[in-house]
Amino acid sequence: MTLMTYHQPTLFDILTFDTPTPAPEPVSRRPCTSRPRRAPGRPHPHTDTPAPAPSTTHPWVPDDHLITAAQAGQLHIRNLTTEDRCWVVAGLTARGTTADDIARMLRCSIRLVKQIRAHPMTAVMRYAQNIAVEVETIESRAKAGEKARDFELEQARREAARYKKQRDDLIDQLAAQRQTERG
Repeated sequence: MTLMTYHQPTLFDILTFDTPTPAPEPVSRRPCTSRPRRAPGRPHPHTDTPAPAPSTTHPWVPDDHLITAAQAGQLHIRNLTTEDRCWVVAGLTARGTTADDIARMLRCSIRLVKQIRAHPMTAVMRYAQNIAVEVETIESRAKAGEKARDFELEQARREAARYKKQRDDLIDQLAAQRQTERG
C-alpha cells in the first residue's frame, strides 16, 4: 500500500494563491514480465514522464463584479477557480451574508461554503476586503465633506450676492431720496 503525500502549503503559497499539488506517483519497483523491455534511454510512458514545462500563468487579480454576479444568482461554484471561490465567499461574508444564503446563491452545499470559509486564502482575502471597505468609507466621508463644503461655499456666495444687491438697492434709494430733496 502506498501513501499519497501532498505538498504542505507555505506562507508564500498562500499569499500567491498557489494550490497544493500532489506528490508524483510512486514508481513501482516490481519487474514487469508481461511486456518486453524498453530500449535503454527511452522513458516509460507511465512512470518516467518528464516534468511539465513551466507555464506562463498570470497572477490572479480579484474581480469585484464576481460578488455582484453572485448576489444576482448568476454564478455557479463549479465555474469558479479556487481563488475566485475564496474571493466571492469572503466578499459575501464581509457583506453579512449567511452560509445558507451563499450556498443558495452559488448553487452548492453549505458544507462547501464552510470549507471555503475555513481556507487560509479566504482569511487573507477577507482581510484585504476589510481594508478595502475601510478605504472606501474614508474616501466616501472625504467626498461627503467636500460636497458639504462646496454646498456651504455656494450658499455663502448666494447670500453675499443677495446682500450686495440689497446694499446696491439701498444706495440707489438713498441717492434717489437725496436727488428729490435737492431738486
